[in-house]
Amino acid sequence: MTNVLIVIGSARKGRVADKVLEYVLADFAKRVGVNTTVADLKELNLPFFENENPPTSPAFVIDDPLVQKWSDMVQAADSVLFITPEYNHSLSAIQKNAIDSLGPDWLEKPVTAVAYGWSGGSLAVLNLREVLENLKADAKHAMAQLGFMKDLNPDGSIIDETNVALQISAAIDEIV
Repeated sequence: MTNVLIVIGSARKGRVADKVLEYVLADFAKRVGVNTTVADLKELNLPFFENENPPTSPAFVIDDPLVQKWSDMVQAADSVLFITPEYNHSLSAIQKNAIDSLGPDWLEKPVTAVAYGWSGGSLAVLNLREVLENLKADAKHAMAQLGFMKDLNPDGSIIDETNVALQISAAIDEIV
């Protein structure tokens, strides 16, 4: 059985991520031998990273129970899928903070994303890949990039059902 952690990287009211999550879960529902867990960063309410040691330091110790819960979720997963909004041509702050809060948890962890935004989330994917590769995660190639007014409407409803399904499926295929 493969355990996949799906991470919602948006905390906005009325966020598109909730609709994208539905599309991602629909793909997983068709797969045998895969368990999914959803980590909603809005609900996890991680503190802003303030540890005196960086997570990649041998002296790093998690000293916050919320960060420990997040770490346990990532460690328990065989792979991670980020639902990634693009805010100002980058990752959301809440998502970057969550990634930065952990170190060895990312080592060789297979990771992909389903990104969305006006540029299809392409710049968020570039940022995500750079950060994860720096942490020695196994950032996969086929990260979905769903563009507003091409694949999705700005409210998250689907315009191009075939392309959305193909991109999500390709991203998931690489981590299961």
